[in-house]
Amino acid sequence: MKIVTKILVTALFFLAMVLPRFNGNQLLVKQEPYDLKYFKAYVEYFRDQPLTAPLRPATNWRFLVPYLASKIPFDAVTSINLVNCVFLILALGVFYKTLKLLKIEHDKIWHSLWLFILSFPMFYYSTIGYVDASLFFFIALSIYFTILNKPGLFLLSILLGLCVKETIAIAIPFYFFYHLKRDRKKAIYTSLVTIISFAVLFYVIKRTAPVSIEGSENNFWKFDLANVKNNFFRINTWLSFILTIGFPGLLILLELRKLSFYKIWSNQVVLSCLVCVASAFFFYTLSYLSTVADGRIIWLTYFYLIIIWQTSKTINLRQTN
Repeated sequence: MKIVTKILVTALFFLAMVLPRFNGNQLLVKQEPYDLKYFKAYVEYFRDQPLTAPLRPATNWRFLVPYLASKIPFDAVTSINLVNCVFLILALGVFYKTLKLLKIEHDKIWHSLWLFILSFPMFYYSTIGYVDASLFFFIALSIYFTILNKPGLFLLSILLGLCVKETIAIAIPFYFFYHLKRDRKKAIYTSLVTIISFAVLFYVIKRTAPVSIEGSENNFWKFDLANVKNNFFRINTWLSFILTIGFPGLLILLELRKLSFYKIWSNQVVLSCLVCVASAFFFYTLSYLSTVADGRIIWLTYFYLIIIWQTSKTINLRQTN
């Protein structure tokens, strides 16, 4: 298949997944995204328009996408989703270059992109007015700059990602474990600087983010037994988790069962990605204990899962040969 044909197929797949739920369309899913009104209000705030919903934690920490959306001449929700689509397309471009750096075969790179696009969370979460989809661009950048050994650019990608959403934190361990055996001192130094910078910027954002009077209470990331009970008995919690893990997760399990602990530990790519996946599951556990849990945090592991899938296959092939 020629490169132009592959690009066209990819574009068609992309449109087929993002359009059905664009702007939280309820044609197939009769449930309006809960936080949609808060992100819409944030765009209105940046446009100096009357607010249709309060500005409240933790939505008000996630300012970059609403700010960019406020500069686009469409209604607030459409503008947010256009920003999400642009960032997703850019993320796929960076991820393509990353897989090339890892020397994945050309056809397998395209299969990887299609696996990411043709997935449940791409359909369900990408264009509902939330900001998680935009985070993939900064995750892709953090992986790319780690492999290129550009610590300053890695740090920048993490801090910019924080301006989208704090769950970019799942990407922080990647640099440390990827470079741990090559240059331990540099790996430790870069990781510490990244963690400290992340914490400082997160504190500044939380202190300075606009909050309206009626939305000033902040219970985010705090343990709440009522939420635990609600998540346990809420069928959507389980469905979103299972469907988000989906086919990519199954592929990873099938590949990892062929690898011993030693093989995983000795391969810095697989190890680094697994640590980031574990980080995402840690944050999912926190969300399960403190708020309404869904599959968006698990979705953020997809680039790592795909890299594990392709890299572990290469390890197995080499060992077979």
